[in-house]
Amino acid sequence: MTRPAPTSTATLPGTATAPSAQAPSAPPGESGPGVRARPALVILALSTAVLAFSLMQTLLVPALPTLGEALGSGPQGTGWILTAFLVAGAVLAPVVGSLGDRYGHRRVLVVTLVVFAAATVAAGLAPNLGVLLAARVVQGVSTATFPLALAISRRSLDGRHLVTALGWLSGMVGVGAGVALVLGGLIVESLSWHWLFWSTAALVLVALAMVLAWVPATPARPAGRAARTDWAGTFLLAGGLAGLLLAVSQGRSWGWTSPLTWGVGLAAVCALAVLVLVELRSAAPLVDVRTFRNRSLVITSVLTLALGFVPYVFYVSLPLILQAQPSAGSGLTVTQTGLVLLPSAVLVFVGGRVAPALSIRFGAKSLAITAVLVMAVAGAGLAVWPGEMWSVLVFFTLLGLGNGIGFAVCAQLVTMLSPADEVAAATGLNAVLRTVGSAVAAPVTTALLAGAVVQGGTVSSTTPFSVAFGLAAVVGLVALVVAGALPSARAGGARA
Repeated sequence: MTRPAPTSTATLPGTATAPSAQAPSAPPGESGPGVRARPALVILALSTAVLAFSLMQTLLVPALPTLGEALGSGPQGTGWILTAFLVAGAVLAPVVGSLGDRYGHRRVLVVTLVVFAAATVAAGLAPNLGVLLAARVVQGVSTATFPLALAISRRSLDGRHLVTALGWLSGMVGVGAGVALVLGGLIVESLSWHWLFWSTAALVLVALAMVLAWVPATPARPAGRAARTDWAGTFLLAGGLAGLLLAVSQGRSWGWTSPLTWGVGLAAVCALAVLVLVELRSAAPLVDVRTFRNRSLVITSVLTLALGFVPYVFYVSLPLILQAQPSAGSGLTVTQTGLVLLPSAVLVFVGGRVAPALSIRFGAKSLAITAVLVMAVAGAGLAVWPGEMWSVLVFFTLLGLGNGIGFAVCAQLVTMLSPADEVAAATGLNAVLRTVGSAVAAPVTTALLAGAVVQGGTVSSTTPFSVAFGLAAVVGLVALVVAGALPSARAGGARA
């Protein structure tokens, strides 16, 4: 039978209620031996696994020109090095998450890390763009490490340990993406682009060893509740997302009014519409659209889209303008650019770490509003002063703080509002939305900045950058309105 959707009366996490009341203990028999005595090691292992995935999101951004030159590809081809990873992750995260719910989260996490490591080594050995893109698609499986890690934390930890785990895991998602911009530049300039993958593969293997040694086994879903993989949903989601992103990324070269652009875009929209109908009829849907009957989860999903979209506008835009010639840019090297962006990565981590405690003190609603407001201000600031060094330092650092807090709040909401045995699938869906936001932002920003940097690294005009950052601010403001609709908690009258 189909699981009834949660009602909108669920208590929002992070109110004045004590953490233990918001973080239920794992059911009897769920935790392996020694986990209660070594929660710090469990958190360390899971955080390392999530960090490896997070680094791979943006580690290649500083190296895209180098990769294009080495593999004989232009900007549009190399742009798919990022997009292929994001699209594959959006499809694979819910699939692998649901497999974790069925067969045991630790077991599936181990397999995921093995596949991730193998694909990363293959990417480092890629002789051409086609092989690299294929390896990047397989690397997309790593997106599932975050929902799997959250599910393991929910089942293996409780009380303050669970709150700590949520903070660390959410912080790793943001800080890894930020730090990778620095590491990517250092590795490319000091070694070669191959080491971007080989160094990541080494970290994945370290994470795998930690998980095997310290993370307890979690049980599979009872046999009576097991379900087959939703292959129809998988193919429709993959086709819809790929078609939509293809139309956006190639619209400029095909022509925005050309039949090909509109045909691919409409086909993608139709595939996503059919996906909704198919999932409503499925007993074990890949994307459980019934979840959207829960008002809090609907709002969380919209916020997650914004949290995925806004930072990627900055990730794509800032390296271009910082490395442009001093007439309009700053003329920085790849490594210098990464160092300028480093403070934001630090604030992402800090935001993720302090968000759980702040949520308990001030409520999830107030914290969500603060996070997206800070991000909107960051976008507006750089829209006004896109080429100034001081504005990049101030406003991109602000973005990092808002992004870190926002990630943590959304992860907490999804984890606490979902049934314990469906956390991986629910957070997998949330990961899909975050990845879709990022995957849409990358080609949209690239299209907006097309022609802004001419041959020789000179910025022809800062207007396209202002438009891109202005778009990020608008998305942040929309998210602000949505966050204001989060319901108040009902735990003894505590406010959200």
